[in-house]
Amino acid sequence: MRNVKRIEIVVEAPQEETIRRLIEEAGIDGFTLLHAAAGRGQRGDRTSDGLSAAFQNVVFLVGAPEEQTVPFLEAVRPVLERTGGICLVSDAQWLIHR
Repeated sequence: MRNVKRIEIVVEAPQEETIRRLIEEAGIDGFTLLHAAAGRGQRGDRTSDGLSAAFQNVVFLVGAPEEQTVPFLEAVRPVLERTGGICLVSDAQWLIHR
């Protein structure tokens, strides 16, 4: 197993490309992306269905080495300040299976 930081980011769908770009620029190898996430936050309820995907949330699940985490999070912070969303960071272990 390998120690990593687990980063979960929930943003509005229009921010998807921005977060993808920041992941790539941070040199992080990959991510999992979940579309149409529902929930409740400071901006009220968000449903997973609607007239337009632009009003839906997406969830990024990222596993990254600690040395990549801080620069990536500092790049994500202005996006969250501007558009809202959440970012959770926790310690995790990556199961190596190759």
